[in-house]
Amino acid sequence: MPADFDDLRHELESLRADTRHTALPGPAAARRRARQRARNQAIAGVLGVVVIVAGGVFAFAQPSLISAPDFANSPPDTASPTAEPSPEPSGIPTLPASALLTAPDLDPEAGWVETEPPAEPWPCAPQPPNGEHVLRRSFDYPDGDGRIDQVVEATTTADEAAARLSASRDAVVSCVEEGGSDFALDQIWSVTGVGDETILIRYWAPPRQDEARLILSITLARSGSAVTSVTHGGFVMDANEPDPTDRAEAAVGRLCSATGGACVSDIDRELVFPEPAGDVPGWLRLADVGKATGLDQVFAGDVVPVEQGWASFVCLQLTGGSGAESFESRAYSDPLDTGGTSVQQTIARFGSDQEAGEYYTTLVAAGDVCGAEPSLTVENLGGVGGPETGFDGTVWRATAEGAGTVFLYGLVINGSAVSFVDLSAASADEEQMRELLTLAGERLGDLG
Repeated sequence: MPADFDDLRHELESLRADTRHTALPGPAAARRRARQRARNQAIAGVLGVVVIVAGGVFAFAQPSLISAPDFANSPPDTASPTAEPSPEPSGIPTLPASALLTAPDLDPEAGWVETEPPAEPWPCAPQPPNGEHVLRRSFDYPDGDGRIDQVVEATTTADEAAARLSASRDAVVSCVEEGGSDFALDQIWSVTGVGDETILIRYWAPPRQDEARLILSITLARSGSAVTSVTHGGFVMDANEPDPTDRAEAAVGRLCSATGGACVSDIDRELVFPEPAGDVPGWLRLADVGKATGLDQVFAGDVVPVEQGWASFVCLQLTGGSGAESFESRAYSDPLDTGGTSVQQTIARFGSDQEAGEYYTTLVAAGDVCGAEPSLTVENLGGVGGPETGFDGTVWRATAEGAGTVFLYGLVINGSAVSFVDLSAASADEEQMRELLTLAGERLGDLG
């Protein structure tokens, strides 16, 4: 296999980005309904960047890197001589230090070291006031730029804890969204089975360090009448995989022991941001991909224009001189396994059935030869569809010489549209590919 084949594969994989999510019918539907309830709680209305609950204040560091004022410790209004400071609300429990994470909880082998909480917080991270009902702990990573800050705050009731978590989530998101072009939300997940409620937020923030960017991962969780935030910040080049739930599990494990609230049980999670995209007429449906590949969750990207030809697989790369009126592409994958099974679909639309048919014939001939990459051995596996279905398709298998890597892909035509479908999976399955191509051919009929 030529030395540049891995680069070729990397190039192909890079096209499978920017996706959207759904859950599938059957047993997965029940899990989705549970996730949806958690999601509805997670995306409740924005309550502002400074929230007062049970007499306490949960402030947030603004994009300028200057923390919000601590109104709880502000002096009374001097214009009103008779004004008295509000009394400390009663009934808020004092939590033990055991409610906080320890260095071994984070990662016994990573080398985290407990340190004093920083004077300057991470941008847009939760920063509650001092008080008997607030615990704080921070950790440094000696061999890198990372730091973890944890805050645990007690409230009087579980309802107040739920309101505090919801307000904290909204305040972080609002701060990031209003921070300008240097800030960007990356992912928000709603997690069930970790305490009473858990939300994972990840975003990019200034400053930069050389070519690296600051990325913040915030865990917001509640158990009983207590809420915790765990903020992990550091400089990285990129972030492809979603944040794991390990840190949330460890934090809730300690919190529930101290409060008597929910601990860790059957964990499930749902992507809240980017907002899931639905089905698009003419394209493979999310349930189609799940049915054919066995994926429990499918995250599908927007339909995007393809400037030059298919830009999909080396054996079928043709220029835009085909006469197609449009070339568009969409990618499908599992949001929790970005390097796992994925599907890419490209559709070329023509002004007439005849033009589409001529183009399909040209592509089939090019696919059988695969002259663009001699290191691939290509096998035509036959067709799908037929006159009775309204569409025709062809399936191929390409094997990389010397590596044993197998690619499955196909073409299908229905009316004036031609679609390319590429299946990327650790164990390539011809039947999966045939089912995908058959479903793609049926959906093309919805283009009109």
